[in-house]
Amino acid sequence: MLNIKKHLISISLLLFIGTFYATTVEATGEKPIIVCTTEAVGTLVREYLGDNADVVVLCQASLCPADFDMRPSDVYAVRNARILFKQNISGEFWLQGLLEAAGNKNLTQVAIPGVYNTPEGAIRYIEWVGRNLTDILEIDLSAEKANMIKEIEDVASWMDSQAQEIQASSIKVICMTWQKAFVESAGFQVVATYNPPETLSASDINGIVNTAKSEGVALIVDNLQIDVEFGKGIADQVGAEHVVLTNFPGAIPGTGSLAQMFRYNADQLHKSTNAWRYSAALREEKERLVNQVTIFQITTSLAAVVAGVEAVLLYIWKRRS
Repeated sequence: MLNIKKHLISISLLLFIGTFYATTVEATGEKPIIVCTTEAVGTLVREYLGDNADVVVLCQASLCPADFDMRPSDVYAVRNARILFKQNISGEFWLQGLLEAAGNKNLTQVAIPGVYNTPEGAIRYIEWVGRNLTDILEIDLSAEKANMIKEIEDVASWMDSQAQEIQASSIKVICMTWQKAFVESAGFQVVATYNPPETLSASDINGIVNTAKSEGVALIVDNLQIDVEFGKGIADQVGAEHVVLTNFPGAIPGTGSLAQMFRYNADQLHKSTNAWRYSAALREEKERLVNQVTIFQITTSLAAVVAGVEAVLLYIWKRRS
């Protein structure tokens, strides 16, 4: 009961502060306010509408949605928004509380289904967002949609050509679960995945290490919004390359759109694959040289033994003579 009272007090306080600081997020003229839970949708809305809407993205691109902290400006934005785009992912568990705090009965909520971090999924997102914006705002966005889809198709074609060039299908990868769809769409072979590191037991981690060793895994892929160090420890143990990919556009300079994010992530995979192959070649050369030295040492030792035996035999022969 005490927790419920605290929750109600928090919502009331946010309502009060949100009203007091209403000027922190303002609609300019007749521009509609459109709220998006993450940059995965926010970047599409901005590409569609440009300066014709005030687009508010709730979660910073560098953070996991589960780490979102409700702010007074967020309450105000949702209270005055015309459209709310959400992804219905597990990390958006806080959204219902925000909607209750805002109390916007005229808000149109749009849930975007499916995966967005593959070229195919991104095209579905583009079509879904565009169709809803067109219907709700009654505007023609066909040209913008065509341009956005072409950008995705172009990067998808580049990813395919790069995958063939480096023979990505032969490269084994272990990755954070939320990057699996993208890594596979880039042509790589995912042999295992792992959940957020804080949820893993010692047994889980040992299983990942054993799989990496037995499968000869080349890349260990972390997700920027979850952790950037966990995979490095695994990679160091098994002789793999550590890769960090982003799951939301805008988290890294030069990744402001989904197409740019795909190109950046794929490029990290390609560079890391080349680095792994170079390191593997060095290890093989080192092993070859070590083997040669070992053989030389054995041969030298045998030669010394033979020479010693010959000297003894010669001595004996001379004594008998």
